[in-house]
Amino acid sequence: MITHRSSPLGKLSKTDLHHLAVFATVVEAGGFSAAQVSLNVATSTISRQISELESRLGMRLCQRGRGGFRITEQGSTVFNAAKQLFAALENFRGTIDASRGRLTGQLSLAIIENWVADERSPLASALAQFKSLAPEVQIDIYSLAPDEIELAVFDGRADIGIGVFHQHRPGLIYETIGDDPVELYCGKGHPLFEQVTNGLTTRDLKSAELVRRAYLSEEQVAPRTAHLASTAAAHQVEGVAFMILSGSFVGYLPVHYAARWVKEGRMRSLLPHRHRLNTKIEIVTKRGSNPSTARQTFLEILERKPVGG
Repeated sequence: MITHRSSPLGKLSKTDLHHLAVFATVVEAGGFSAAQVSLNVATSTISRQISELESRLGMRLCQRGRGGFRITEQGSTVFNAAKQLFAALENFRGTIDASRGRLTGQLSLAIIENWVADERSPLASALAQFKSLAPEVQIDIYSLAPDEIELAVFDGRADIGIGVFHQHRPGLIYETIGDDPVELYCGKGHPLFEQVTNGLTTRDLKSAELVRRAYLSEEQVAPRTAHLASTAAAHQVEGVAFMILSGSFVGYLPVHYAARWVKEGRMRSLLPHRHRLNTKIEIVTKRGSNPSTARQTFLEILERKPVGG
C-alpha cells in the first residue's frame, strides 16, 4: 500500500536515480515485459524497483496487472521530470568534458520525414563534419511529423528539430535555413492527369477529392483547396504519396519528394502557378534551455550549410 508523504523528498540517492531510469525505460517501452529486454532483468525485479520508487515518492506511478500497463497522471509528471533531470545531467557531463577539450555526451535530432530524398539537404555533410569533430558523441535521430518534432524539442527528447512548421509555437525558437516548396499533384489514372496537357483550369479542379494532411490545418495552410471534398487523411508524407499514386486523389507533396514520380510519368503537378506553397525548412530549439556543447557545435555546423548550399 502506498502512503502519501507530507515531508519533502529530500536528496536523490543513486538508487533513486537508478529507479527513475528504470521507470522511464518502462514508460518508453510501454510496459514491464517490453522493457525487460532493454534493462536485461526479470519483470519481477522491474516491478520491485518501481514499487520502491512509488513508496519513495509517495504516489502511484502506473497501473499494472491483467488490464495491462497504464501510466497515471502523477506518473506522467514524474516521467517528464525524470527526462528533464537526465538531460540536465547529460548537459553537465558534456560541459565538463568540453572544458577538458573533449566533446562527449549525446545529441538527439528530430528530422522531418523523407528529408533524405532532398538532394539539397545539408544534413549528411553536417553529420559527417560533426562526427569528425566529436567522435565520442552518441547521435540519435528520429524521423517525425512536424507537430511531433516540436513536441519532442519542447519536452526535451530532442535537442534540435528540423522541419517545416506552419505555425510557430510559444516556448520554441525557429530559424530558417532554406526553402521546401510544395505543389499540388495528381497520379496517373486520375481524371485530371491528361487534362494537365489539355489546358487545366481551376474549375476542372473543383470535382477532385483531396487527401488531407492530418498533421496540419489545410484551411490555414492551403485555403485555395481546403473546400475540396475529402474521404482520406494521411498522417505522414508517404501516405499522401500513396493516395496520389492510387489515381483517386489530389494532394500536396514537397517538389523534391514528388520529382521521381513526375520523372517516371506517374504524377503531374496541378496549376503550380496557383497552388505552389513556398514553405521553409527551419531549425527549432527550446527557448531558455541550456544548450550542451554538442548541440551548439552541431547548430554552428548546420547554420553554415543552408539548404541548397
